[in-house]
Parts: sequence; C-alpha cells; structure tokens
Amino acid sequence: QVLNLEMETVVYHRIVNAMFLASQDAVEDVVPSSTANGQPIFNQTEADQTFRETLANNLGLDPNTLQPVPNSTFHVAPQIVDEEFYDWSNAIFPYHYVNSAYGINETLDAPSMVVVVQFTMPSYAANVQPFTVIVPVVQSYAS
Repeated sequence: QVLNLEMETVVYHRIVNAMFLASQDAVEDVVPSSTANGQPIFNQTEADQTFRETLANNLGLDPNTLQPVPNSTFHVAPQIVDEEFYDWSNAIFPYHYVNSAYGINETLDAPSMVVVVQFTMPSYAANVQPFTVIVPVVQSYAS
C-alpha cells in the first residue's frame, strides 16, 4: 500500500510537470502577424498539436493518439476533456476566467490557454484499483 502511494505521488508529479511543459510550449504558437501590434492571437490548431506532442514526449505516449507506448507508466490514454483559448480575438485583458466544474478561478492578464486532462493512474498494488485524476492547467503567453 505504501509503495503504491509513493508511486502515485511520483506519477502525479510527472503529470503536473508534463502538463506545465506542454502548455508552456503550446502558448508560443501564435499567429506571427498578430504580435506586431502587441495583441497575439493563438494558432489554435498548432497550439493543440504542440501541447499533445510535448505531453506525449514527457509521459511516454504516442503524440498522435496519446495512447501509451511500450514501457510507458500509463496503460490508458489520457483524455483532453477541455481546451480553451483566450486571446485578443475573443477577450479583453485582464479577463476573469471561471470554470467551476474543474475548480478554476483565475484572472488572465494575457492571452492564455486552459487545458484539462483526465488521466487513469496505474496501480502498483494488487489490492488497489486504477483510478482517474483530472489535472487542469492555465498558461499565459509570455511576450
């Protein structure tokens, strides 16, 4: 039981770090011409792909399907349950963002990406079933 709890903690921290890195990479995908006037707009297709690729590279997942690759810690593909972009095309900053379903209540001072991913945590003990965790991340564009 103790080993399982320790491994869950390690895996959870890997998830949080991977989510941070993935969102940090993704928010750099903006329409180049939009930065000239200081009001960047996300290229949402590229940002989504960058997020998936960085997440996959850090967690042992296939970047196209998010399915676990051989020898991955995970046995079930994570699910992106929410992905939102707030930039100068749809918001004025500061922008107060609330998503009570995922416990997010933040003031966005710059264009930002909100991503919520559901992970199935693997079990390392026979008497403990795998369970899901939902991990939200909010990341802002840094000019």
